[in-house]
Amino acid sequence: MKNALVMGMRLSGVSAAQLLEKKGYSVRKYDDTLEIADNWRDRGEEIYKDLDLAVISPSIENGHPVLERLKASGIRVVSEMELGQSELEGVKIVVTGTNGKTTTVDMLDKALKVAGLKSRTMGNVGYPVSQVVLDGVKYDYNIIEASSFQLEYTYTLRPEYAAFLNIAPDHMDRYPDFNSYFEAKCRPFLAMCATDRAVLNYDSPRIRELSKRLACETLWVSTKEQTGEFYIKNNYFYMHGQPLVSVKESRVRGEHNRFNMMAVMNIASILGAGKEQLKHFVRDYRALPHRIEYIGTFGGKRYYNDSKGTNIAATSGAIDSVEGNIGLIMGGSDKKEDFCDFFLKIIGKVKYVAVTGANAEKIYGSAMKMGFTDIAVVPSLSEAVYLLKDAEAVDTVLFSPASASFDRYSGYQERGESFKNTVYALR
Repeated sequence: MKNALVMGMRLSGVSAAQLLEKKGYSVRKYDDTLEIADNWRDRGEEIYKDLDLAVISPSIENGHPVLERLKASGIRVVSEMELGQSELEGVKIVVTGTNGKTTTVDMLDKALKVAGLKSRTMGNVGYPVSQVVLDGVKYDYNIIEASSFQLEYTYTLRPEYAAFLNIAPDHMDRYPDFNSYFEAKCRPFLAMCATDRAVLNYDSPRIRELSKRLACETLWVSTKEQTGEFYIKNNYFYMHGQPLVSVKESRVRGEHNRFNMMAVMNIASILGAGKEQLKHFVRDYRALPHRIEYIGTFGGKRYYNDSKGTNIAATSGAIDSVEGNIGLIMGGSDKKEDFCDFFLKIIGKVKYVAVTGANAEKIYGSAMKMGFTDIAVVPSLSEAVYLLKDAEAVDTVLFSPASASFDRYSGYQERGESFKNTVYALR
């Protein structure tokens, strides 16, 4: 019997362990923080004895001493995504990028279902690829949201379709430099062949450069140029040179979401979605929670929850997506991004910033350095809400932290619900 080690025993690790056991492996389970039965965490050299394979969860960082020892020993190391995707049947569609991945895979799933196609979202969206295999349900189209962490140890993932939405600095607390982060995102695209199709962001110079390295067909999407089969002209989505539907008929906000819709329509149309079906998709699609989510108007002020805005690029997009004089709530767990340029760019539209969380002093210092003085550090998220409620210059309150949530919350969902509950209490 072969032996496998699974590192990280949350959702993806549990699914990986079960799939390995189904494949006939004897599985050793390892977790640094969770108290699990038969944890191999303290077994020393015994962990590596007669080990054939190691599967790591996205939370396991490069530099982890066990991971480094595994690699030094020549033991094959793969991600949970690599393990699961190798067992999938049906067409594989990978969506990656810095921001908008979950929204785009949800959009694509809805667009394919409108067209009567059988699809399933998986991966970073919250449902492990290995669990889809374990469920035993076969889908025509496997829509895989792939983070850089999940792609680091993939080797055989070759999607028939893939979308690279955007790229901006993120997770700089994990990667030595921006290029290392970008190259992790590139892995599935470099594996594609001539019969495959990649949907790429024409507005990103770095992604345009990537296209020169690819063997597959390229489908361009832009919100600034009339390029590709889908583009925007005179406030209409165009399909194959003809107006399809007015942008104003879409329920989602922001240029980035218009881009996401065009990326989705490129793939959906190739897979069989017709004009009328795509019209229905654009008109009916509703954004997921915590993504520039309109909460309501209270005391004459509009409130938006963008807890999923965990980096500077996402928060900048959120600011561009809402109207009015903005009071911005920021702060959380730091990702080693530089906030100086951010504060230069928001002068005029953002009237006041309330900052809270582990990196509050860093954000405050960056603002003051750039001459943005309408900012205050507050002890909690609720106090930030109440501060902006009383700020006379503000008529729109936007919660978009530009930071991760793990200083105080289990994830962006809990953080967003905390914000919403505080706002609802204003009624």
